[in-house]
Amino acid sequence: MKKYGMILSVLTLIGLSLSFLKPDYLEWSKDKTLSYADFKASPPKNSGGQSVKLTTVISYQTQQLKGQIPKVTILNLVDRNASWIKVKKPEIIELQQIKFDYSELYARKARKEMETMNKKGIKDKQKYIDAITKISQASEKRQRRNNILLDDQPHLIKIMQKDIRDSLNLYKNYAK
Repeated sequence: MKKYGMILSVLTLIGLSLSFLKPDYLEWSKDKTLSYADFKASPPKNSGGQSVKLTTVISYQTQQLKGQIPKVTILNLVDRNASWIKVKKPEIIELQQIKFDYSELYARKARKEMETMNKKGIKDKQKYIDAITKISQASEKRQRRNNILLDDQPHLIKIMQKDIRDSLNLYKNYAK
């Protein structure tokens, strides 16, 4: 009986430790905006003056039958377990939403590119992955540039919100 108790305890500990490794992603939606609850990570002690970190991920899934054109699904996600916030101010959430929206813009650009490649009859899955990687890298570059711009000039929030709304509207046919 003691042996079963010990085994149950070990299995419980393993289960609890693995539950912390479970990813927690939020998929972009026009109907849901970011909230403080979406920033689940603890801020690092050496955050270098940063008050927030939003981790966005452009992810993809592929399905392909031999000799057929691949079906690629593009997702735009926030990794809640890697995102953190120290200062809870509405402006900070608004800035992070703009960053998430820009990530969605690049996800839509990737979806458009996947559709174009499908129409051309491209069957090489690696070419799709290379295109996604290129677009994802452009998104990351844009995020870095926006971090500097938005963090230093919060009065640009309204301008950036309109810009991203207009851009997303241009790519509305590629929303998930």
